[in-house]
Amino acid sequence: MYSQKSLRCLGIVILLCFTSIIHGQVFNIEKRRIASEKSGAWLGSANMSFAGSKSTKSTVAIAAGTLIEYKSKDTLNLWLFVTDFRLVTGNKEKFSDNGFAHILYNYKVSKAVRWEIFTQLQYNSLTKLQRQFLLGTGPRFKLTQYETAKFYFGAAYMFEYEEISDSTMLHHDHRANSYFTFTLNPEETVSFSSTTYVQPLLTDLSDYRISNETNLSLDISKKLTLNVTFQYFYDSRPPVEVPKNIYSFSNGLNLEF
Repeated sequence: MYSQKSLRCLGIVILLCFTSIIHGQVFNIEKRRIASEKSGAWLGSANMSFAGSKSTKSTVAIAAGTLIEYKSKDTLNLWLFVTDFRLVTGNKEKFSDNGFAHILYNYKVSKAVRWEIFTQLQYNSLTKLQRQFLLGTGPRFKLTQYETAKFYFGAAYMFEYEEISDSTMLHHDHRANSYFTFTLNPEETVSFSSTTYVQPLLTDLSDYRISNETNLSLDISKKLTLNVTFQYFYDSRPPVEVPKNIYSFSNGLNLEF
């Protein structure tokens, strides 16, 4: 029979394995873009996972998500739809409960410039984010033309509506949403990517958020890949009892059949 300490450790392990989104309000859409030359077709994927254990106490972890992308035949228009849900519970206590739905429209202005419009709904119990709505628009610049070294920069205006748990305060904010992202492929079997977001409040620049996600992928074989990911989130003015700095590290193997 497992001790209470062992069960808590199990819950933490499951939390680390199934919570792939950093516990902040900045969602990295870059890693969800599908790198495909296909046009005039719908592409996407869906995933769902479940894990549970029970002795003197029970622990359950559920994760589900969808990704759908459409690019028009003339490649001028691109649509991206993403949903994600994570829940980890144990002994009637929620260790993690977060989810979001994101819609992105991307229009090709020129070879190096695209204009984007996006909206998002999100909640996150760990950061006391009861409900968040985003609506934004801005340009995305392609800084390089190399296939092995892709660099992008984006700058957007974003309207943000937030409801915080255990608080009657409502936030109606206007923020800048700028990001820099790159992907390096020095070898066919190696991929290194990093994305950094900066979101200052336009009426008070001392109120800002910074988020970074860095990933290294190594192909061990044609079907087996090692993924190492580091995520960092900083909020200069987080809700009460939520730390300013939040980070996570994960690694795992991906097997294709």
